[in-house]
Amino acid sequence: MRKVLYLGWIGFNNLGDEWMWEMFKTLADTHLAKEEYQAIPSLPSVEWKKVGQYDTIVLGGGSLIVPGYVELVHDALELGKTIVIWGSGHDRLHKWVPAIDGRPKPEAAAESAAYRQKLKDILEHSVYCGVRGPWTRDYIESLGALPKRMEISGDSAMLMNALKPMSTEPLSNSQQGDNRTIGINWGTSYNRIYGGNEEEVEDRLAETGRSLLALGYKLHLYSVWGPDEKALASLYRKLGHDERVTFDPKVYSASDYVRQLSGFEATINLKLHANLLSAAANVPFVCIGYRFKGFDLMNGLDLADWIVASDDRQLADKLTQKVQAAAAWREGYVGKLEEGRQAAYQSLVKPFAEKLF
Repeated sequence: MRKVLYLGWIGFNNLGDEWMWEMFKTLADTHLAKEEYQAIPSLPSVEWKKVGQYDTIVLGGGSLIVPGYVELVHDALELGKTIVIWGSGHDRLHKWVPAIDGRPKPEAAAESAAYRQKLKDILEHSVYCGVRGPWTRDYIESLGALPKRMEISGDSAMLMNALKPMSTEPLSNSQQGDNRTIGINWGTSYNRIYGGNEEEVEDRLAETGRSLLALGYKLHLYSVWGPDEKALASLYRKLGHDERVTFDPKVYSASDYVRQLSGFEATINLKLHANLLSAAANVPFVCIGYRFKGFDLMNGLDLADWIVASDDRQLADKLTQKVQAAAAWREGYVGKLEEGRQAAYQSLVKPFAEKLF
């Protein structure tokens, strides 16, 4: 039996990372014979750093194309292990550089020669190489590590409705779309964001919320990670405990979030996978681009017009305008999501269908 180690930041109750492992496990259960393959997640209780114990190493969903994970996978490569890059991306903070089209572009990354070579080695020798988005691809290319065979697979959370269509019946009648509810996801990245000041962003988001309330919307504040509760509560206080504002810090399963969000007109989201919950619910969303990974995702979905950098001086106004515009363009937005969903499935299913593990 071949032991397949799935690398990801799992076991910490972070919805996005757990969700991506769930998608991998679903595909493995569907396509790989249980008597031939064993899929093992890199939980804290697993000796996942001892890569010699496994036959195949999967660099899984999340921002894992970074030092540490790359070096670990390179160790496995040197031991002759099979390498799969499955929807991984890059993430960092960086300065912006001018762009002809007016859209922000990241400055070139500065990485050591040793890291660049290790990255090049694992990408070139992987049996399948799918990365999250075009910004990750450009990062790899800037380091001279772009392999001959690489696909932009999209984020593996996009597989949810492709693998098993989700019910979009809201959890309660109070969340029906005719109530004009806007979902707002907020939380913390411990100030490791563009601008370096979450309180300022929170103030701008509260300003957006007050504008939406004045326009007749209801708001539903939600988080996707336990430590986000404190920040979410702070945002709620800044909105004045208005009866039209729902405060919901509970962390649900991905499927429960989808049912919850499906009655909303649109959402505004900080966390990457809060956006992908909206995508699974076919609800338009505006992404607060607080790090590289948000731009990677939105450009990959051809939705770059619907992200605003967290350090944008017009953040409040842009969020207010864009969330209304996204809701009005619902049919077109959902069409883009379906294109992204099908493209992700066609790419990410390949190593399973072709038994590359």
